[in-house]
Amino acid sequence: MDDSDSINASRTDDNDFRDLVEEVFDEYIVNEIPIRLIHISNDDQGLNFKLVDRNFVKEHFKSVPDKIYREFCNERLVDRESRIRERMKETFKYAIFSHRWLFSEPSYQDMPTEPMKVQAELEPKWKKLQEFCRKAKVDHGCEFAWSDTCCIDKTRSAELDESIRSMFRWYRNSHICIVHLSGTEDLAALERQQRGGTKIDVWFTRGWTLQELLAPSQIKFYGTNWQPLVPLYDSKSDRVSDTIMRKIEKITNIPLRDLKSFSPGTNRVPEKMLWASKRRTTRVEDIAYCLIGIFDVSLMIAYGEGNRAFFRLMEEIMKRYDKWDVFLW
Repeated sequence: MDDSDSINASRTDDNDFRDLVEEVFDEYIVNEIPIRLIHISNDDQGLNFKLVDRNFVKEHFKSVPDKIYREFCNERLVDRESRIRERMKETFKYAIFSHRWLFSEPSYQDMPTEPMKVQAELEPKWKKLQEFCRKAKVDHGCEFAWSDTCCIDKTRSAELDESIRSMFRWYRNSHICIVHLSGTEDLAALERQQRGGTKIDVWFTRGWTLQELLAPSQIKFYGTNWQPLVPLYDSKSDRVSDTIMRKIEKITNIPLRDLKSFSPGTNRVPEKMLWASKRRTTRVEDIAYCLIGIFDVSLMIAYGEGNRAFFRLMEEIMKRYDKWDVFLW
């Protein structure tokens, strides 16, 4: 091979790598982040937010593929695509919310598509969302955030279906999961719940919050007044804090190893079902749908089917789990 052939081959490899970065960029936005996000910004008057879609996110981060290409183009990567995906996740930082729904919450239809300042003291239903966005931006450096109350258009069945089936992945891909324990003032209050000295926070009794506890790689717990239960200077993520995780282990009966690092799948079915058995959902079907990600199975969403949803979930699990103890919980 002469010098000109070598140069042409190098150019081809270079173009192929550039194309790969662009493809992974497009695929990551379409498949790995929520359909809609809250974009958080600041001005002289304070915090603003608006609802945006994936096209906005793509335009906002349009310089990222070129930056990643320049970062890796001279490196010999064993698994280039996986490394590119890791960088994408580090770049597309969004905070995700876990909380107990109140009677009145902002809905998708309430959300602005232009930057809006919310006067939470005048409209109480916005206060929780405003505090979440503030913690996402100030405490964790995220300019994007997601909340299940207002980032899903629940009037569109296809969007609702995709959101429910993707939710475990969206929580896992988040930069931080912010948990608001509305019934827990501080770490001492959590300690009393652990010892049975007081009623446990309702967050620990809901079906959907099980996957919201286990799925995120990083999680931070805030109390009633939006103060972190473990100070931020001790840890940005409570996954690494034995102080709080051992208390949650006692409250939920979920082993510390799973609270530290959970792997979804159809192994240990009775144990995982036991974790969920004392939790409740408002819609009867949701007790099945909220476990899709825990067991890493696929299930069509069909509200109105009632208890049939749980039977279908068990059918999917039993296709992969053939031990006799499947119902021993």
